[in-house]
Amino acid sequence: MELLSRKDQFAHLKPAVGFVLALGALSALVTAVLGLMLAQAGDYGEDLLFIHKWSGILLVLFAFAAWWLHFKREKKPTLQIQRAYLGTLSVMMLLLGGAGHYGGSLTHGSTFLTQYMPDTMKKLAGIPVEEKGPKLIENLDEAVVYVDIIHPIMEQRCNSCHNASKKKGDLQMHTKEALLKGGENGAILEPGSAAESELIKRVHLEENHDDHMPPKGKSQLTDDQVLLLEWWINEGASFDKKVAELQADEEVKTVLLTLSDPNANKSAVEILLAEGTTPFDEEKLNAYVSEGIAIKRLSNEDNWLQVTLYRKDSVDALLGRLATDFPDQITWVDVKDTQLSDVGLEAVGKFKNLTRLRAEKTAVTDAGLTHLAGLSFLESLNLYGTKITDTGLDHLSKLPNLRRLYAWDTEVSKEGATKFMEEASLIEVNLGYEVNMIDSLTVEVKPIAVSN
Repeated sequence: MELLSRKDQFAHLKPAVGFVLALGALSALVTAVLGLMLAQAGDYGEDLLFIHKWSGILLVLFAFAAWWLHFKREKKPTLQIQRAYLGTLSVMMLLLGGAGHYGGSLTHGSTFLTQYMPDTMKKLAGIPVEEKGPKLIENLDEAVVYVDIIHPIMEQRCNSCHNASKKKGDLQMHTKEALLKGGENGAILEPGSAAESELIKRVHLEENHDDHMPPKGKSQLTDDQVLLLEWWINEGASFDKKVAELQADEEVKTVLLTLSDPNANKSAVEILLAEGTTPFDEEKLNAYVSEGIAIKRLSNEDNWLQVTLYRKDSVDALLGRLATDFPDQITWVDVKDTQLSDVGLEAVGKFKNLTRLRAEKTAVTDAGLTHLAGLSFLESLNLYGTKITDTGLDHLSKLPNLRRLYAWDTEVSKEGATKFMEEASLIEVNLGYEVNMIDSLTVEVKPIAVSN
């Protein structure tokens, strides 16, 4: 403002310079007092706090000096006062930047300037661009549990408040020594007993509790992260042992696998839907919608489509058109209670990424099921109330990801379903419900199902 007010077109700003300097000096004073009070909590690293504190105090002094010199210059505009004023103003601005930077380092960590910087800006500044997301562990058995698994969790969820420059509760967690030292309430680790460790106790408190960690408003630990922390502590909280040297139950092993392969515990269908598919022609989609066809995205973030057909006639022809226009994008199809025939199933078989098909109460037969043999991602199939028999199941036995088949009120027998289960990777074949009268007041309803 001082520089702008020297130009003729901004001369009207000149009277406001003194007011802004006064407001800034008083604000700096209040901020410094509050900062000194906050520093008494002892939650910050001494070296960084020392620099921030004294740069803040000097900022207050230079702010008031600049204010005083501004008014002195107005009354007696000598060259000496003018130089002193501009010099003081320049130093004040440098102190403002320095105090602000070190204050940010105290509250957000020393890397706060670059941590969330866009990759393009990092490249321009010559800063290495790190890969997004957690680093994958190539050899899980040889990974050092603390270094490769536990420390990254703490760095992600704990160290923003418990690091070299900030120690909430007199606790730092960025090194082995700091973890073992504990905080103002003593040790946070009880090797061999996660349940007795203060770290785990606080993690399990209600999020609204004052002692819950991480505090409300911060990114919380996931269930998998908590499980891994508990496992590490229960196994002795070693800082040098490898994964292969510690005992792990099946639940822990399942989570550990995701550290080397994020898709390890996901089904092929989950992976497919997460990866997404190719874009489609929006105009074609809108044309179907204008016809009254219920076709829409599964979500706004991807190109997967779901289709529900309510009209009872012309279903086969409509599916043929959809298979031509959206063969890769349609993943859910609902054609229940329509005149779908085996001809329509031929079109359905062209939706190569189909994961769910509802075709109950339609005219499909065993012969039509041959068209579904190539749907490698089909996970759920509802054929309730159709004419299929045990013979039709043979056409479905090679589907690698089929998990649920609904076949009640069909000609499929329990024996046929059992045989099918032995050949397929199916979880369950649902054949309907069995109703038994226990007594005059009690009715027992049990599903008739064959499952692994």
